[in-house]
Amino acid sequence: EGDWSDLERDHQTGHLDRNGFLAAMARRLDASAEEVAVAHDGWIEGEMEGAESLLVDLKAAGHGIACLSNTCSCHWDVMQHWPIFRHIEYPHASPLLGAFKPDVTIYEAFAKAVQSAPADIMFFDDRRPNVEAAAALGWQVMHVPVGTPPIPRIRHMLVSLGLL
Repeated sequence: EGDWSDLERDHQTGHLDRNGFLAAMARRLDASAEEVAVAHDGWIEGEMEGAESLLVDLKAAGHGIACLSNTCSCHWDVMQHWPIFRHIEYPHASPLLGAFKPDVTIYEAFAKAVQSAPADIMFFDDRRPNVEAAAALGWQVMHVPVGTPPIPRIRHMLVSLGLL
């Protein structure tokens, strides 16, 4: 265990390539780069159950669909092949924008890229600091902590707001 948030930030904003990240993490964890690569490659698990049907319903209700992810380039490359990405009109990630949630610059770059006013953006995230940063900019937000499946909670909120 330890603090590697600096490495995560540098890697996920494109300032540290995969090999540099793996080597630095291996040194911090007293592990081999190969061991770190196996753990890192297994980090993303795939789409959340029910996410694709939620996006289909949102699109049918006339909403634009966007993604803003803190991730690294190698994970982003994998994610874009998931079926859910067929429904995402505005896919954005930290290495593409060169910024990292909860830094204000990533939210500003995202809003500009999707050409939306802050109040028109509905943002869901599992990390409270990310949600708080978006809310401070006037975005509509929902904190969805890790735990029980998030899609039913998100769907319920959208229905209660009259968005579905």
